[in-house]
Amino acid sequence: MSKQTDTDRVERRLVPSLLARKYMKDYEASATEFPEDKRVEFLEHLLESLDIVEAYMSSPTKENWKVFADKENAFLKKHGKRLKIYRQMRMYLYYGDSIVLCEKAIYTAEEWNSLSREKQKLNPEEFSEFAKCCRNSLYLDREFLLLEQSPEDEREEGFNGTDGGKRKGKKRKIKRTANDNLTCLNQGQTALLIYYLQQERVFLKDEFLKKTDAGAAFEILTGYSQETLRQELGKLKDHQNKINLKEIDNLLTRLKIAIDKALKEK
Repeated sequence: MSKQTDTDRVERRLVPSLLARKYMKDYEASATEFPEDKRVEFLEHLLESLDIVEAYMSSPTKENWKVFADKENAFLKKHGKRLKIYRQMRMYLYYGDSIVLCEKAIYTAEEWNSLSREKQKLNPEEFSEFAKCCRNSLYLDREFLLLEQSPEDEREEGFNGTDGGKRKGKKRKIKRTANDNLTCLNQGQTALLIYYLQQERVFLKDEFLKKTDAGAAFEILTGYSQETLRQELGKLKDHQNKINLKEIDNLLTRLKIAIDKALKEK
């Protein structure tokens, strides 16, 4: 069997950006466990963690690492089970761990073992490039979430201090979870329905209707957050399984029965 050569491996200059893509994919999966009003806090934690570890990479002392470790532990204590997927995705590996390039499949185990010890992990310059790519994507997500919030003064005025914290005028927004049965389809099935409705031209397709706009419309109709629906629309293949397709098929059957009944009455 031929020996692994440098030319067989991914170009080293591409490694930070490739790793950043893996990071964002893991972040999006982890974010689904956070309610909408806590996602900005999750984003802020990730952004601050990147800053702290970037400083550590430039000056790798125990004191600098303790800053990150203490922050991460405090966040885990605060959010508990919301961070199950975050831990399952092993996102902590991105923060300077020496095996991250192998564990996140930037290199195969054989390729990684053939590298020198210095090349098996990101150097400070490479980590800075990785962090920059992650920040750019996280900033966009944070901006999107912030622009969906009501202005701070309106949020303050929306509560009456004498009525136990009830909102004036407007009802509280429904807090949905993936399988709460408030509607007949769960989050993934709802995203799948959006896709098929677009394919059959019930409403506009992607070139005229962005995923964010479709998510906003279905948030009003279903109560699922538009950010969650936008993420689900980006991973449709994961939802095209027999169970989900059967649920949508059953829904359409019920609709047909209701329409046939109405026709008979005409």
